[in-house]
Amino acid sequence: MKTTAFFILFTCFFVNFQASSQDQFTNSGNLKLHPGSSISFYGNFANNGSLADNGQSLTFNGSSLQVISGTSDAAFNNLAINNTAGVRINCTVSVNNMLVLTKGPLVLNSNMLYIINNSASAVSRTTGYIVSEQADNSGRVKWNIGNIIDIYTIPFGNLSGNYIPVIFNHTAGNIGNVTASTYSTATNNTPYPLTPVAVTNVDDLSGNDNSANIIDRFWQIDKDGIDGTADITFTASESETGTLTDLLAQRWNSSTSEWDAPLPGQTSGDFSVTVPGVTTFSPWLVSGLNSTLAVELFDFNVLRDGNYAALNWSTLSETDNYGFNIEKSTDLISWNFCAFVSGSGNSQTQKMYTYNDDLAGNISQHDEEVYYRLRQIDFDNAFSYSEIKSITLNNNDMNDVICFVYPNPADSYINIMTSKPGLACNVKIYNQLGSLKGEYNMVNKTQLDVTGLSSGLYQIVISAVGSDKKFNYSIIKM
Repeated sequence: MKTTAFFILFTCFFVNFQASSQDQFTNSGNLKLHPGSSISFYGNFANNGSLADNGQSLTFNGSSLQVISGTSDAAFNNLAINNTAGVRINCTVSVNNMLVLTKGPLVLNSNMLYIINNSASAVSRTTGYIVSEQADNSGRVKWNIGNIIDIYTIPFGNLSGNYIPVIFNHTAGNIGNVTASTYSTATNNTPYPLTPVAVTNVDDLSGNDNSANIIDRFWQIDKDGIDGTADITFTASESETGTLTDLLAQRWNSSTSEWDAPLPGQTSGDFSVTVPGVTTFSPWLVSGLNSTLAVELFDFNVLRDGNYAALNWSTLSETDNYGFNIEKSTDLISWNFCAFVSGSGNSQTQKMYTYNDDLAGNISQHDEEVYYRLRQIDFDNAFSYSEIKSITLNNNDMNDVICFVYPNPADSYINIMTSKPGLACNVKIYNQLGSLKGEYNMVNKTQLDVTGLSSGLYQIVISAVGSDKKFNYSIIKM
């Protein structure tokens, strides 16, 4: 390629015009492309002036790496990448109408790529792809989706040319701009993300490093809309996935500095996983079923129900699960066996378990606090403990009252229970628009039929009668 550069120092209008540039094209004045005009660049493009692109197409057609740079942002109407060697951007780039990735990588190189058109067809590809691959998540795609309900594909690829798209199925709400980035890691999953949210570990529930069971890649997904729900598909390359199977995605919770339990109902492929009903975004990772980070024990709660302790727990998946020993303590030192509950052996669907423990002995001994834990036992006698849960027997303080709502997601019914016996409550269910969809009264516990509700996200507000104590829960109706 020649090194000669053409500098546009004056106002230049292209009307119904077709042109090509074999050399570097530098705009230092005013460049305006009118409808019907088409330009192909075979060299680099530098925008140091004003660019008003209303043209039919602007295509990068080179045979070696091309660079988009300049002191001004580059705002294109229709941008096409048709270069096997790729195009690298060294400035902020926006595409108002259509981005066509015919072949080769579009390398973001720590810059933002804006997609202004909110149509799901605004980005298309033949074999081309977008390379993010920055550990600080600075190479990002920001797509103006808004309230359009559709399936959006962000066509990421890695540095080796493997196609690893993020598929964003927007199902409800106004999600605004969706920003996405991704990068590969070493086999120990370092470096961890530092921006826009810092991740500090990939530990399992016991606090042990679990990187051996995690795909060697992180994803950062964000939104700026007022609400929005989406099904998200994460894809990795074969080498990044390794021997991991039955994949599950998890979101980093910055308030707890832990990875949240996987949302239920996920669908796994060989190198991808789809997460339904996502409403909260942040860093994400994907782990295999053999990983204790991919929490088999999804939920464990203990509430007082009169003279009984009601234990409820669920698993998302089970491998060689013989069952659960329920253990009980009043001092966190000595633990006593309560009961055994059989497991489901091998399962890849959510399983629910319950057990009611008689508190008569504890009440007669005037115990103030009772603690419970689960000892999960495999068929080969290997075992692990759950976190510890407790109930208070002398509970006259409303500040100590807790509430439990399950299952979540719900299909036909939801159970609501409080830790204070005889507590009267008012229950209201609101949809995402704030409309009241149901109101009920309960004493301590109730079961509500939700078969009449449409699928989606709902807010449940539980108010204690005679008190300002309120509980707020979000549930997903399947």
